[in-house]
Amino acid sequence: MIREMATRSERKPDLAKRDLKIIGGAVLFSLLIACGGLAADAPDKFTLTCFEIPDIQRGAGLALVLQTPGGKTYLYDTGNGYPSKTNASGWAGDHNTARDIIVPFLKEHGVKELDGVFISHAHYDHFGGLVWLVDHFPIKKLYDSGYVFAGESSVDYTGELGHYTKLREQFKQRPGAYQEAHTGDKLAIDERLVVEVIAPPKEYFTEPHPEKRPKTDPPAHYLVNANSLGLRIQHGSVVFYLPGDIQGEDINQSLLPSIDNAKLKCNILIAPGHGIHFTKEFAEATRPEVSIASVFPRYAKGLKSTPMLRAVGAKVYITGLNGRVQVVSDGSHYTVEAERPDGAEKK
Repeated sequence: MIREMATRSERKPDLAKRDLKIIGGAVLFSLLIACGGLAADAPDKFTLTCFEIPDIQRGAGLALVLQTPGGKTYLYDTGNGYPSKTNASGWAGDHNTARDIIVPFLKEHGVKELDGVFISHAHYDHFGGLVWLVDHFPIKKLYDSGYVFAGESSVDYTGELGHYTKLREQFKQRPGAYQEAHTGDKLAIDERLVVEVIAPPKEYFTEPHPEKRPKTDPPAHYLVNANSLGLRIQHGSVVFYLPGDIQGEDINQSLLPSIDNAKLKCNILIAPGHGIHFTKEFAEATRPEVSIASVFPRYAKGLKSTPMLRAVGAKVYITGLNGRVQVVSDGSHYTVEAERPDGAEKK
C-alpha cells in the first residue's frame, strides 16, 4: 500500500488546531493541543482499516477492523455474506467477507480472537460476515442498537432480519457477551479511546409516512438503516465518525435534530450508506478532512456524497477505486494509506 494524504487547510473550532507537515513523502495532519503545543506523551496507535469488498451483485458491504492503542481488536460491521442454497460454498457469489478477507487479515496480524464486534444494522451486507465468523473465530462480545423491525416485510427481508435476531440471541445467552447501545452511551473498549454512541436514541427513529418513500425502499430497508449504531471514536485529538447506513431523509429529519451537531464534526468519516445516501446538511455538520466510502466500482464514479464532501474540503476515498484504505492515528496526527491512491479500478 502507498501512503498518502491530501492537503487540508480547514480549521474546526471544536477540534484541536492543525499544522500540515510532510514527513518522508507522506503528508500528515499534526493536531496541536489547544494550548499551542504537542501532547507530551502521545498515546499508542489506533488503526482503522476499511476493506474493499468484491461486487457479488448484492448489497454494497462494509467491514472495518479497529485496532486499539491497548492492543485490542474490534470489527465494525463484517461485510457481505448472503446465504445461498444454489452455490456449493453456501454463499452467493462464493463470497463471505469474514472468511475471505477479514480472518486472513487478522491472522496476518497475529490476532487470535476478537474483543468485540459492532454491527450497525441487520442487513446481510453488514452482518453477513458474522454468520460465518461466529462459528469459526472467537468473539468476546457483540454490540448493536437493539433495534428490531416489527412491521410487515417481504419474505427476503423477513428472513434476513430474523437471521440477525437469532445471531443476537446467541450472544445474549452468554453472560456479558452482548451490549445494546444508544445515543449518549459511552463504551469502555480501551482506556485511551473515548467512544460515544451518536445514534439511535432509546426510542429509536421512526418514519410515519412510508408513502413518501420509493416502492423500492420499504420500511424494512430504510427504518433498519435509520437505526444503525453510530459511533464517535476519539483518540487524543483525532476524531472518527462511523454512522452506519442511515439514509439522507433520516439524516435530516431524525439524526441532525436529535443531537448536538458539534459532536458530528470529525477528522475521518466513514460515509453513511456507502456514500450513496448523503445530504449537504450532513456534510456541513461533519466537515471531515477525510471520508471513506465502502462501495463497488460501478457505484463509485457517480457517488452522491463525493461533490458534497469535496465542497467542505474533504479528501474522498472510495474502496471500489482506491482499494483497502487504512488510517493510523497516534492521537496527535494521523496518516492515510490507500492501496490504489490514483483511484484506478482493480483489474
